[in-house]
Amino acid sequence: MAPVVPSVLPAVSVGDGRTPDPRALRIADAILNWLARGVRLDAPARAFLEAQLGVTGLAGLPARGAAARLAPLLGAKPEGHGPPGSPGSPEHPGTPDPPDIADTAAEGALEYLLYPDTALRLSVERLLASQADQDAPGASDPGAPSVRLADAVLAVLPPDATAVLHVPDASGVAGNPPRLPDLPYLPDLPDLPDLSGSAPASHGPAASGTPDPASTPGTGMLELVRLTLPVPRWAMALLVRRLRLDRVVPASMAVAAAEHLPEQQALAVLLALRDARFALTEAAPAPCDDPAGSPPGPVRESRPDLVLRFIRHMPQSDPGYVETLALWLDLLHDLPPGKSAHAALCARRERLSRAAREADEFTERLGRLNMEILMLQGVHAPALDAAEARRRVRLMDRMCLAVLGRPAALDPAEAGMAPSTPDGHDLGAFDPATGLDDLMRLLS
Repeated sequence: MAPVVPSVLPAVSVGDGRTPDPRALRIADAILNWLARGVRLDAPARAFLEAQLGVTGLAGLPARGAAARLAPLLGAKPEGHGPPGSPGSPEHPGTPDPPDIADTAAEGALEYLLYPDTALRLSVERLLASQADQDAPGASDPGAPSVRLADAVLAVLPPDATAVLHVPDASGVAGNPPRLPDLPYLPDLPDLPDLSGSAPASHGPAASGTPDPASTPGTGMLELVRLTLPVPRWAMALLVRRLRLDRVVPASMAVAAAEHLPEQQALAVLLALRDARFALTEAAPAPCDDPAGSPPGPVRESRPDLVLRFIRHMPQSDPGYVETLALWLDLLHDLPPGKSAHAALCARRERLSRAAREADEFTERLGRLNMEILMLQGVHAPALDAAEARRRVRLMDRMCLAVLGRPAALDPAEAGMAPSTPDGHDLGAFDPATGLDDLMRLLS
């Protein structure tokens, strides 16, 4: 099992003599633990690095061959050898030059490998939620603590941080299990002469007395190589910034999520809110005044109010809860001033259903004519799959009924969307604890 970094960050003072925010120390520990558990070079990562770094055939190389090709390009070393040093450094004499930070290919590869995944973001969100009632030291205004938190986290992270890069055999890169087996790695990896095939027997794990799992009959195990990947300061700054610690989730939304949803689902909702592209604290729009002197019309709900409405009214048992929330936040971001959310949702739903019909028509025409004739006729391939479009429409139907209390405008010509069809409107599984309240609210 990969090592876990203990909490060893000292309670040092920042530049102005203040004690750093305790949240920053805990988040920095979470980041270091995530880096120590490591990044797995799965099939999509191999395909990206093959194109980004120009390493042809990387997707089909065994673990040692792939690691040997990547090590000099990323400035990595076998695990346990420490991070690479600068040329001529007395601590690391004779080590190869680390990648130049001006090399855009190496920068792009590091950004891809060190992009925070959902596991890291959930652990950080849990830390933030557990200390939501505690202000950062020296905070004087509501916006200051979270704005300074990212800088505080970066300040306590060590400048020589490293990450573990797990390189499995090509036949075992399809999956990405959360915990990796403790398999042997190749200690003298940089000296491998064969960069495209299997390593010589003298360089294998069997040479050090450890059986090679890839060559042991009946084990069914795959070889795994671990590299120590240096994390430059600019890459660490990008990683911390992508955690979006400067975004403020209003307390009302955090409380509503905690009250109405299980913990894991509530944390996923907070992550979606942290990724929202509009301010979650904007004021409600004012009603339009009628020059004739009639009383003003009803005040439209603000976008934060509509977000709260989703959290409180969308059934937590809905299988697409978080994905539907992402669709709702995207719709609210594009909501024109003065337009109701129901009208905007119906318009977007109509575009999706029309895209599904056009994709079906294209598939039907492609069965009669070849692609060259269709191109000469000015027909283009659809940009969205018909099944995916219909799936999103069904999500929007459930959301419209649950959140806004009325169905979306249906298109009479729309195929496969009638409530009587097996894959039509589906409000999700019935929860005896909350389903009756949801049903009564929808019928009222």
